[in-house]
Amino acid sequence: MKNFTVLILVFVSLSSYSQGITFQKNTNTAAQKFNLVQKLNKSGDSLILATGHKKIKQVDILNYEYLETFEINNSNAKIGLSHLSIGNYVVQARIGRHWIVMYLEKRDLKAEGLKTTDGNINSNVKEIVTKNSIASVSSTIDTSNLLQLNENKMYWVVYESNTQFASHRNMGLKYADEIYDLINQIELEMKSEVAKANTLRVYEVFDKSEFMRKQLKNKNYHKRKSSKLFNVNPIYNSEDKRKSITSL
Repeated sequence: MKNFTVLILVFVSLSSYSQGITFQKNTNTAAQKFNLVQKLNKSGDSLILATGHKKIKQVDILNYEYLETFEINNSNAKIGLSHLSIGNYVVQARIGRHWIVMYLEKRDLKAEGLKTTDGNINSNVKEIVTKNSIASVSSTIDTSNLLQLNENKMYWVVYESNTQFASHRNMGLKYADEIYDLINQIELEMKSEVAKANTLRVYEVFDKSEFMRKQLKNKNYHKRKSSKLFNVNPIYNSEDKRKSITSL
């Protein structure tokens, strides 16, 4: 019985430490000026930011294929990181006119044999290619009535969560299977009172590298009225779906 208990404890430990996050805080004068607290929580799955009194306007988490924006407008914030895929990320917090830039790396410790993480982070995120996902509902998806996507191609996806408590925008390049999950999720959210204002848009991208270069320079690049890099008219728009449902 004792051996069995030990086996369970070992299994739980391996599961708990299967993914690890290394965080590199900013130590420049702007961060010191605002007395910015920058740290992971005890379990290492959330980022904690806090100032003495100045409001943190927003926080962005991004890499070459992923961009997530959190509207904070408060002097402190706790941002979950467990949904991030393995890879390197830039974290930037806007305080007043200043952008405080930090870095984090998410690693698969289980695959590495529970190696200890070090503090060296490759900040050249443009060389990192990751496949990201947003937590989705687990129900079986029937894609027969959905738009037909090329399973070998990536599409630009913009998901916005708008509730009475908070709002954030999650953007990134995603494959067809992830997009089908998100469409299923948003169409369930349309029927709920809490999440009915959430939106999802999917854009076809013609030149992935050049599109991402411009998107990282300008977070609203995907809102352009014309472009040779992507189809400015979303191939899926939850707002259109919502209108078609309400008109029935």
